Amino acid sequence: MGWGMKVGQNGRRLRAIIDCDPGVDDAIALMVASSPDSEFELIGVTAVAGNLPLQDTFRNARALMAFLGRPDLPVLAGADRPMTREPVPAIHHIHGANGLGGYELEMPIASTPTKTAIEYIIEACSQGPVTLCPIGPLTTIAQLLAKAPEVIPAIDRIVLMGGAAFVPGNVTQTAEFNIWADPHAAAVIFNAPIEKVMIGLDVTLQVGAEPSWIETLANPGHRTALAAAAMLRGYNSGSMALHDPCVPVFLDRPDLFDGQRCRVSVGTEDGSDGYGQTFATPDPSGDTIVLNKVDADGVRAHVAEAIFSLGD
Repeated sequence: MGWGMKVGQNGRRLRAIIDCDPGVDDAIALMVASSPDSEFELIGVTAVAGNLPLQDTFRNARALMAFLGRPDLPVLAGADRPMTREPVPAIHHIHGANGLGGYELEMPIASTPTKTAIEYIIEACSQGPVTLCPIGPLTTIAQLLAKAPEVIPAIDRIVLMGGAAFVPGNVTQTAEFNIWADPHAAAVIFNAPIEKVMIGLDVTLQVGAEPSWIETLANPGHRTALAAAAMLRGYNSGSMALHDPCVPVFLDRPDLFDGQRCRVSVGTEDGSDGYGQTFATPDPSGDTIVLNKVDADGVRAHVAEAIFSLGD
């Protein structure tokens, strides 16, 4: 199927920015995206409030990139609260006290940057087409589009982890966490004239991190794989789904997924049953590809291969 795009608008290797709220599954996603064998170039990471407050997600993102041998990679702080609703409580019961399943990173944290996430993304877009990969609440990306709509032509795609199109939600009966945490921001994204790929619970719940699979990562001679295994052991999501890693895996291996074009809207009426819900209507002319099928074994295999490619 033809959902993949491994080169940007000008034929160059795809340039990706991951917007995250680490988070155990965010950490695994950053590992996958940092693989030297990746089909795309990770040019920067931005942090947003979501699983934890911004000060914690920003700290974790910087520490992770230093741990992964990329202290030079730009890591910037984005939105510290949703656009309209009250901030959501930190979900330590899922990601652990430090957001990384209790695993403490030993590498030094990279130096504090001098620009914001939005300033960085605007600058990156001025240098060539970019694929934006939000795997947390969509606040920073929505603020970017509001502040600098002129960057829209430079955005190849928005490939996001979020939503639940044709399955129940995971924070309410109808809503998935990333969308529910800032539905007004999500509405901005889905209304924007940009090609989007929605990687929601329809596929991510099919890709579980089974205990036996986690133990295959626990190679005593490989510090990154050991760290991944330790973080995942402290991940108490219930489903143990590898939500966020599905985004970089899709960029590398779109053949592992399938879906359909849809028009997507978001429930933003506070107190309604559909608050934070993604309403997907199949439409061949829709600008959002909603993924609904996945080769789960293939995704897990790719995640493991990417982690083991990261040196020792």
